[in-house]
Amino acid sequence: MTGHKLFFALRPDEETAERIARFVAAEHEARGLQPRLRPSRIFHITLHYFGFFEAEPDAELVALASRAASEVVWPAFDLSFDHFKSWGQERSSKHPFVLTGGQGLEAVRELHGALVERLAAHGSPTPERDFQPHLTLRYDKHTAPDWAVDLAGWVASEFVLVKSPQGLTRHDVIARWPLQG
Repeated sequence: MTGHKLFFALRPDEETAERIARFVAAEHEARGLQPRLRPSRIFHITLHYFGFFEAEPDAELVALASRAASEVVWPAFDLSFDHFKSWGQERSSKHPFVLTGGQGLEAVRELHGALVERLAAHGSPTPERDFQPHLTLRYDKHTAPDWAVDLAGWVASEFVLVKSPQGLTRHDVIARWPLQG
């Protein structure tokens, strides 16, 4: 049995994901970079990462996550990106290439905070590192220079709990929670 990652996420609809992929491919090509992007069907912004599980994610953890998520009452919001960045240590062989942003992702940061607060109230440990909302586009052996972009994202109208089987480039949505208009 393959392992799984478990996380909360914001996901664009299919049309928006394709629009983002076309924009990013054009930006890469304009700079002489190969746009070897991940499939747009798995584009997402992780809100909270629970970890990797050797088998199926623990049912008690999924239930705890679901209870906490059901207590989050948050309005729908627009999100946008203003930077393309290449992350990672120079000696690393796996550099994530991401879209990120400042003010255009502030509501994502706030939703993350509300979600973490509800998870902590149910006994889940709080994250050990700072939250930097981003959409991972691809991984590469080398870094690239950062550059500014002006890219509309989407209206976040729900967040989801995702189980991702290792190595299958697939995201299985376990549950959904609406963001109220």
